Amino acid sequence: MKKLLFITLVFLVWTGRALSQVSFPENDAVWKEEHITFAGPVLKHFALCGDTVLNGTQYSRVIELQLDSTGQVSGSTYLGGLRSTGSSVVFYSNEELTAYLLYDFSLQAGQTIQLHVPFLLDTITRTVDSVKSELLAGAMRRVIYFKPGPGEFDPEFWIEGIGSSYGLLNRATPPGGDIGFQLLCYQHGSDYLNLTLIECFLPELTGCGLANSTEFTSKGNPLRITVSPNPTASRLQFFINQPESLSRYNLKIYAANGKMLKVLEQVGPENTLPADVSLPPGFYIAVLDTKQSGRVMAHCTFVVQGD
Repeated sequence: MKKLLFITLVFLVWTGRALSQVSFPENDAVWKEEHITFAGPVLKHFALCGDTVLNGTQYSRVIELQLDSTGQVSGSTYLGGLRSTGSSVVFYSNEELTAYLLYDFSLQAGQTIQLHVPFLLDTITRTVDSVKSELLAGAMRRVIYFKPGPGEFDPEFWIEGIGSSYGLLNRATPPGGDIGFQLLCYQHGSDYLNLTLIECFLPELTGCGLANSTEFTSKGNPLRITVSPNPTASRLQFFINQPESLSRYNLKIYAANGKMLKVLEQVGPENTLPADVSLPPGFYIAVLDTKQSGRVMAHCTFVVQGD
């Protein structure tokens, strides 16, 4: 089984609960991940930056960062809210408009957990292989190692207070085909974790002021695209929660393998998939990006079922 990679590490293996619980960060934390796509690996950066209130409950804002050619933060996209209570971490998805369990760091060896995976529109059951306490990112943290799933050669592990070896939000999604996720490094204040064998650079958040660079609607809500019905076997409609300035955007439809199938250059609050576009059963991605720069402002996944 693959274990964590370290250049210099003092660690303690312990089979019970950790000596002290390490809380999940609430702000100013950054994750750098590698996402495998049909076109090859892509580096992505995610952060906890600022607070938001969702359904009367306070969450930490989860955003995806956009970097310029110099590695500086040039923009961000709001993804949802994250909230930790004790050993549990919950994520409120801006795309699905619902909250679900992201992590449970109280798991013990032999226990199983069912985890919602939005990309698959399904749940995946994971079984804990072992639990150890290791000195990582400046603290003794519980590390939960899972038994390998089908086709999973390097089983997933969770690090208390940091997340999954698959990244912040992509836990329980084993690699397969042209899809895969890997956490490269993480930083929160002086706590720094590097799971690579080379130096891993992270962007500076500069006090989370960058959260204001996210695209918002005229009512102050993050720009969002939804598909209805979803799943569907009939004609699709795409809804955008902003009635103004939509001439700035393109609506693009991609297959799950990354192939672009259709570009709608005339975008409105309600958009019907043209009759000349036939989508066979499968997973698809709708992307709203700017015509000027191609920057992705909103996206969602949807499923086409057979008749």
